[in-house]
Order: sequence, then C-alpha cells, then structure tokens
Amino acid sequence: MGPYRFVDVALPARGEQLWDGLCTHNPTVHEFDGKYYLYHMGNTGDGHATEKLNPIHRNNQRIGVAVADHPNGPWKRFDEPLIDISEDESASDALMVSNPSILRRDDGMFVLIYKAVGKNGRIPFGGPVVHLAATSQSPTGPFRKQNKPLFTAPGVDFPAEDPYIWFQDGMCWAIVNDHKGHFNGTGSDSLALFQSMDGLEWEPANSPLVTERIIPWADGTQQPVHRLERPQLYLEDGKPAVLFCAAEETKEKLHSFNVHLPLGQTGE
Repeated sequence: MGPYRFVDVALPARGEQLWDGLCTHNPTVHEFDGKYYLYHMGNTGDGHATEKLNPIHRNNQRIGVAVADHPNGPWKRFDEPLIDISEDESASDALMVSNPSILRRDDGMFVLIYKAVGKNGRIPFGGPVVHLAATSQSPTGPFRKQNKPLFTAPGVDFPAEDPYIWFQDGMCWAIVNDHKGHFNGTGSDSLALFQSMDGLEWEPANSPLVTERIIPWADGTQQPVHRLERPQLYLEDGKPAVLFCAAEETKEKLHSFNVHLPLGQTGE
C-alpha cells in the first residue's frame, strides 16, 4: 500500500536498433520459483513525440520479459520479443501485440493473454483490436499462440481491454476494463470479472461487476473519475489483497495517478 520510494529505472531506453529500444511500458511483475519476471510492452520507431498516437511506434509494439533475482534488479533483457506479430497477414495479431498478463495454472502451464491488432482495418490503425492467449511450460517461453479472440461481445468491435489474470482456488480469474459495461451491465466504462477453467475459454463471473469509475477514499468520500483502468492485483498468500488502477480525474486529462484499493473479500 506504500508509501513508495523511487529507486531506479528498471528498463531504460537502449537504442532505436533494438525492438524495445525507445519505449517500454504497461509492466506486470511476477515471482515464479524465486525469480522475478517483468512482462512489458516495448517498441522502437522514429522517436518523435506527437500530439496524437504515433503510428510507427504503436505498430512496432511487441511483448517482452526481463528477468531478475530481486525486484530491484538488475534486470536481464532479451534482444528478441517474447511474443512477436504473426507472419500470416490474415492473423489477428499481424500488425501489433501489446499489454501482456500472465498466470500459472495448478498443472504448471503458463497462460499469457495479450492485446493484438490485425491488418483487416484501414492501415495504419488496422483492426480489429482483440485479446489472444498463448501457453508455455516456461515463464520465458517459447509460447504457443491459441489465436482465438477472448472477452468478445456480439456486434462490438472493442468491448474489453487490459485484463489482469491470476489463478486461485482451482480457477483462472480476470479483471478487465469493460468498455461501456457490456459484461457487467452498467452501460458505462467500468471493471468486470471473468472466470475460466483453463485460462483459454472465458465467461463473465456470476457477479461480474468489480467497480464503476468511482474511488472510495479512506475518509468516506466517493470520487467519480473519468477513467479507472489498467487493473493489477497485489496478492497475499495467493489471494487478492489490493487492486491497483490507473485513474484520470477529468476528460481534460490534467491529472492522472495510480490508486490502490484494499479488498475486503477475496475471489468472487
């Protein structure tokens, strides 16, 4: 819960010639068997900051992992992505891959879910935007892609984003950014809970609403915010203890921050 103190830059820029040489973000850190794994998006490009999305950098997004013996590092990085785009031009991830989340099932299999964009839409944006799964016996791969879109809704192009997945009590669980509340019934941007037996086939949980875009502060006040997304969980003894989210107060985007929400109950 903090307070947190800045220590170091874990994944600094390291040159445009490398696949993740100019940008790294959207990290998720996990401990497996005494080692730490920092899964992240990385990209390279022309290095230009633009008012709107820079399509060169966006379409060079790939997924990587860095490994360390301690959370403070040093982190060993790799010169090739962990998950790259597919060579098949018709594949759902032919244009870019990003935003990884990972769990380990009780049979030892690692399931990694990631955001992907194909080339069926008008370039440079492409589309559709989907989520796919890949599996491996090792946290550093190689991963086998499943190529089946997940967290889908009939007639909706981009219903969900940024899942955080974990394994608990014999089940796989996911918290996703539910665009327009298609899955939790709110009708507005919010967070939804999914469940799965294997991490490859997902359905909304029996109680799918995690939270609407409202922050319950310790003093009892409730603050509506423009955005509450990018969910991550801190687990204690394998059970959710704190929900971390990125928040943006207003649509003018003047003040974004990370917020930590203690969880009174675990699981669903």
